[in-house]
Amino acid sequence: MSDLKEPNPKSSSDSELPPYRQSDANTHKSSAKMPLWLLPVLVGVLIVGVLLGKYWGGNDEEGMDGSTTSATEQNDGSNNGTASEEPAVLSVETVMPNQDDIGATLSADGTINAKDTANVSAKVNGVAIEQILVEEGDRVKVGQVLATFDTEAMQQQVLQAEADVAEAEATLANASADAVRVLPLIDIDAISKQEADRYRTAEVKARAALQASKARLSNQQLTLKNASVVAPVSGVISEKMAEVGMVAGGEPLFTIIKGGVLEWRAEIDPKLVSDITIGTPVRVSLPDGDSVMGQVTRIAPTAADNRQITIYASLANNAKVRAGMFQTGEFLLGSTSTQTIPNSAIVSNDGYDYVMLVTNITTQNGKTMGRIKQQRVTLGERLGDNVAITEPLPNDSQVVKQGGSFLNDGDLVRLITVTGLTNNQADTTTNNSTGTATQARV
Repeated sequence: MSDLKEPNPKSSSDSELPPYRQSDANTHKSSAKMPLWLLPVLVGVLIVGVLLGKYWGGNDEEGMDGSTTSATEQNDGSNNGTASEEPAVLSVETVMPNQDDIGATLSADGTINAKDTANVSAKVNGVAIEQILVEEGDRVKVGQVLATFDTEAMQQQVLQAEADVAEAEATLANASADAVRVLPLIDIDAISKQEADRYRTAEVKARAALQASKARLSNQQLTLKNASVVAPVSGVISEKMAEVGMVAGGEPLFTIIKGGVLEWRAEIDPKLVSDITIGTPVRVSLPDGDSVMGQVTRIAPTAADNRQITIYASLANNAKVRAGMFQTGEFLLGSTSTQTIPNSAIVSNDGYDYVMLVTNITTQNGKTMGRIKQQRVTLGERLGDNVAITEPLPNDSQVVKQGGSFLNDGDLVRLITVTGLTNNQADTTTNNSTGTATQARV
């Protein structure tokens, strides 16, 4: 029995080891038992793994570096593009100044008066006005009846005068018959010369009485005829003083403007009279924006008390023209060539007028760009949609047509209309522009 237990002396010693030492001992035993051929295999696998790791890691780093570089380049490119291309403030339409013929005028103030007037008075006295047939403003013709008087008493006087004429005619006939009958008796000395002269004198007196009666009749008939007030000239009734029931005296009853012709009387500085001649056209303003034309007919040879020269200009017939009106007018002295621009191009600021000029015009990527330059101007006469410039701009100036109040000096703008095109061409160019430019147009 002792011999059988000796071959495993270590087993007893191992069994005597603590449990935690037994596992280590087993492990060493297993390691000691690993085959030697397995070591090269493990080394090869390790080398292959390291090489593959380096290859994949290098590609990933290269990809990350490339993407980072590309993104950086793109950002730099976009930043450079933004910095190099400044956006336009507005897209604008430009026009060039025009040369228009504008009439040269001289303005003045004056009064409208009748050129010639006629005062109409009664030709009878002590008779009341019975009827008035016209009013102020009525146009009348020569010989037209304007008013009538009470003629009842006049008619009675005419009848009395007619009776006196008839009686005088009878007396003359009787005296003539006596003279014819008696005067031949003087040849036979049947009557004396003294008695014959008495018959002759009676006939002469009767004839004279008849003539006097006829004169009184004619006078009464004329008085009856003058009981109607008639117009001595053709024209317009400018003033009516007559009233029904008024007893006629020596004062005027009506005033008539001869021919209805009115004239504008303006006072001009003597230094300016040389520009005005007989026949110079005038235009006088009227209420409600109307006007009336006329022409100069007279120029006063001497100055008035105020050292001004009076110019007389006859006016055309117009229902709105009234004598006594104080109106402004102008003498049309001819025409001059003046530079004009659209009213819409004017920008008013702080009591001054400006235009926005487009300068430094360049083309970038097919777009015409320019810089705004604010230019102060002095305005003249307005002609419809245009206004005159008293201090002309260069003829090739590019002026912003409208919307200049939205711009400031130095702003970058885009031009959407090619200078020099006609209106139809400009419209075509505008229509062919992009939608963005059309919406931005002001």
